[in-house]
Amino acid sequence: MEKESGNEIRVGRELNSEELSIFCLKLSMMIKSGINVEKSVAILLEDAGNGSDRELLTEIHKLIDEGYTLSKTLETVGRFPSHMIRMVDIGQVTGKLESVLSALSDFYRREANITKMIRNAIMYPAVMLVVTAVILLVLVSRVLPVFQQVFRDMGASISASVQVMLQVADISKYVAVGLSVIFVAFVVIGGVMSLSAGGRAALSRLADGVFFGNKLNLAVSRSRFASAMSLMLSSGLNMGEALERSGELIGESAFSSNIKLCRAKIEEGETFPKAAETANIFTGMQSGLLSAGFRSGITEQAMNEVSRLCEEDSDAMLFRMVNRVEPALIVVLALSVGLVLLSVMLPLIGMMTAIGV
Repeated sequence: MEKESGNEIRVGRELNSEELSIFCLKLSMMIKSGINVEKSVAILLEDAGNGSDRELLTEIHKLIDEGYTLSKTLETVGRFPSHMIRMVDIGQVTGKLESVLSALSDFYRREANITKMIRNAIMYPAVMLVVTAVILLVLVSRVLPVFQQVFRDMGASISASVQVMLQVADISKYVAVGLSVIFVAFVVIGGVMSLSAGGRAALSRLADGVFFGNKLNLAVSRSRFASAMSLMLSSGLNMGEALERSGELIGESAFSSNIKLCRAKIEEGETFPKAAETANIFTGMQSGLLSAGFRSGITEQAMNEVSRLCEEDSDAMLFRMVNRVEPALIVVLALSVGLVLLSVMLPLIGMMTAIGV
């Protein structure tokens, strides 16, 4: 007889999306081949190397061997998100554990891809900005003073406009240092926040609100929602419960109002594809694909295809954003270097003119 969990919940670092995807995929493959959960975990433990993976699997295997269900085991371990535990529990009750684990693997893989794309979209411009600041700092703190000293030793006269440029260049080195310090502080704070699920959610909201425009924010939210709905429908949930749980999974954001409107439209009698289009959750083309899937009885496949299309759309928009930022940063760098060069070249040209060269 299976135990319900009398152990205290252990607390550790929650697995990230990529780790969760791999864990669910390996376990689903084992169960799909006809191996029960206990034996599947035992096989995964045998193949695990030394380190945190082995420690985690050892703990999971011990609890399952004592008679705990998989969902209660994951809850007791304390390193898995609550929504995953709920979905595993649903899979056990409905007898669709393998399908649920496979859907969870796809969901977390998409979440990992979105997270990587967002991180790259933020980090690349930030690194470029720091490189620009460092180059400007070297120019104004090391190169420019050398020429200034040469001009003073030679008794060269410097015009008022060039003097202003020199003062601006001198101030800019402090700006460069300040930007570098701020960036390093953000990296440290972001690294600490990313260690917890709440911190990662806060970082995601910050990225949505500060770095991304409405179109990109909507595309990313659509991708996450479509992935969540694909997971819920694959787990055997009805449309109402799937919408509710998907909303919980997405969390509080600007997109939450779209989901609430969609649920209200369904309660008024509209079909999900039509309600999703009305609430601006999906585009007309995506809703049309869903409608065709609903009418032909392949709801799960249609939802999975829409999820794939939304993921590709969000990836493309993130890529375009990065491509727009790069030229802008190059222009900033070129203008900064040009300012320093003008500060050096104008007095030099004046000296050469004075001596008749």
